[in-house]
Amino acid sequence: MAEDPIIEVSGLVTQFGRQVVHDHLNFSVRRGEIMGVVGGSGSGKSVLMRTIIGLMRPKAGSIKVFGEDVTRLPESRRQQLQRRWGVLFQDGALFSSLTVGQNIEVPLREHTRLSAQARSELAALKLALVGLPPDAAFKYPSEISGGMKKRAGLARALALDAEVLFLDEPTAALDARSEFEVF
Repeated sequence: MAEDPIIEVSGLVTQFGRQVVHDHLNFSVRRGEIMGVVGGSGSGKSVLMRTIIGLMRPKAGSIKVFGEDVTRLPESRRQQLQRRWGVLFQDGALFSSLTVGQNIEVPLREHTRLSAQARSELAALKLALVGLPPDAAFKYPSEISGGMKKRAGLARALALDAEVLFLDEPTAALDARSEFEVF
């Protein structure tokens, strides 16, 4: 018997005013599957991701993640569920007032009780995982390239070893060669 879907979208309708973005969209994703959403600019890929993770409310339909309808959960339960996924936004969405290392530590501070040293060590490990040099942890987003921001955002998405990763344009701004240039 096939495992229940970890993401199940049923009858999803999203819109901005009169502009309908998704019209009764249905799909599911099972554990271990990789799903890619392809479409032109402005076709609703980012809106879909933001709706699934609860940043936007749909006009209609249901969105279940790990069997729970995220559109109907109380905020406290939704926050617990968010610990189980990592998100990489299009532009990395780093906090400009925090260093790269501090940005990676944000989900660790919000969802764990790890010591400052443990958070810092995990951030360094995640930086290495995405191919950034150790000294990138001490730089601010304004001091690094677009590709490095994207990698730092990915490191943050990986911080909690999430069960599901939502990646919005994960290869945008990345060069074919490694980006180890640090200013």
